Amino acid sequence: MPVGTRGSFVFSLRHTQYKPIILRYYILFLYFIERNIMKKAFFFILLFSVLAIAGMAQTQQQRLQKHVYYFAADSLRGRSAGSADAAKVASYIENEFRQMGVAPLFDSYRYYFALQGTSVVAAELMGAQSDANYCDVVGVIEGSDSVLKNEYIVLGAHYDHLGVKNGKVYNGADDNASGSAAIIEVARQLMEHRSQLKRSVVICAFDAEEIGLYGSKALASKFASAGMIGKVKMMLSIDMVGWLQQGKALRLTGTGTLKGCAKMLDQVADQVGIPVRTSGFESSPFTATDTEPFAKYGVPTLAVATGLKSPYHKPGDDAELIDYPGLDLVANYITALALRMADEQQPLVPTGRLAGKHCQHYKSFEVAPTIGYISTKMKFPNTMFDCDDQLGLHAGFNANWNFARHFALNSAVLYEYARAPYPNLANPFDAPMQYRQQSVVVPLQLRYHTMGSIDFGVGFGGFYGYRFAGSLSSDTRFDNQHQYGIMWSFEMRTANLFFDFSFYYQLNTLIPQTAGSIVPDALKNGFSFTLGWYLD
Repeated sequence: MPVGTRGSFVFSLRHTQYKPIILRYYILFLYFIERNIMKKAFFFILLFSVLAIAGMAQTQQQRLQKHVYYFAADSLRGRSAGSADAAKVASYIENEFRQMGVAPLFDSYRYYFALQGTSVVAAELMGAQSDANYCDVVGVIEGSDSVLKNEYIVLGAHYDHLGVKNGKVYNGADDNASGSAAIIEVARQLMEHRSQLKRSVVICAFDAEEIGLYGSKALASKFASAGMIGKVKMMLSIDMVGWLQQGKALRLTGTGTLKGCAKMLDQVADQVGIPVRTSGFESSPFTATDTEPFAKYGVPTLAVATGLKSPYHKPGDDAELIDYPGLDLVANYITALALRMADEQQPLVPTGRLAGKHCQHYKSFEVAPTIGYISTKMKFPNTMFDCDDQLGLHAGFNANWNFARHFALNSAVLYEYARAPYPNLANPFDAPMQYRQQSVVVPLQLRYHTMGSIDFGVGFGGFYGYRFAGSLSSDTRFDNQHQYGIMWSFEMRTANLFFDFSFYYQLNTLIPQTAGSIVPDALKNGFSFTLGWYLD
């Protein structure tokens, strides 16, 4: 730039002898001013840029709050399963997965399914039908180990809620916008640490949980049909995790399904600095979460929640009530736990035990071949005679009609060989005589079952027995062929194998009473042990 253009710095140098010196210093002064102005300008530009970037970068807690406020907004009208509002949430979660680099587990992020009655039908099995309006959003972060990457840790949270009822919007901020927000941020953290993952981590956002756990049923069924269900080493359902401060601790239920699980959970809790409360098995008959469909395939599961302190299934479950610092801590804990499980070099071994509520429902009608023994004792209620019992045998078929989850009508057809000593009625001081009979016995009972992985049942009812003519008993007075009485039983069952202990008491006498007869009443009672196997 010419020197004469510097405004107030312009003056005549033509009449001074110091022109070269003055000009030299004048040029240096202008250079100094120009450079310092540019430096200051650069400094301010840099400072502004840093502040702008810092303003745009959100903390995890801020992102969690953003997610929850979107999911639980009145404009989404409660995200009822399969609705257009729920579809917006699915799109939101899918976009988050895509932006952070989480890959789809299947051909796309969305796994569509339909409901036919109470059954789930995958869209891929429906052909040209188009009523599969429910969808799960499923991503995967692949493990780095060439072998262990084929094993999976599944993290799931349902994003649907109750919709609108009687004109009121049920926003479901805690149930389960909190869990849906958490898995997004857990996925983000896992992507940042994916080099530490040996096993693969599947991140699932389930639809249709509120109407029957259908989203998790659809995905568990897909895993089973694809031969992947045996590779799932742990499934966590993150459901209602937004009230940590009020709930006092993060509740982790299902430690009894995986060996060493409780110790691992406590160690991670100490690492993260979060209070936890663990329990072995889910037991509440009034609540359920997305662990159930996976548990029924024998997969170890953990239900993760902060409890029922929030306005559960009420219109007041809103975003402003969520404990966001607590939710942030929960997300960090789930991330640390997933990293621990996915990085664990040792095998993750199921215990083989399941919560009672997670056991498979039995078929409506079942038949089992049986064999066992019977202990029989003769009773003479009108005398002072007392007899020992003796063992006999029985075999046949047992049948259950399971008409409700916990109740069954039980019957059987059994061949029975029974025997018992009894005193010589003519000469009581002689050696005891032997009573023997062969008969067909048909018991009928109402039974209650706990439906646990080891199922316990109790029953009460009656029995009818038909004694074959030509009994082996040498005493012809015991010729009453029709016998009946009451019975009660205790049963223990695991899978198809069962053991039964029954106690019976005959009500009618073995000896027909005639007019003027002085023969005392004779009754047969005792207990039986039965071993059986229900046929598939």
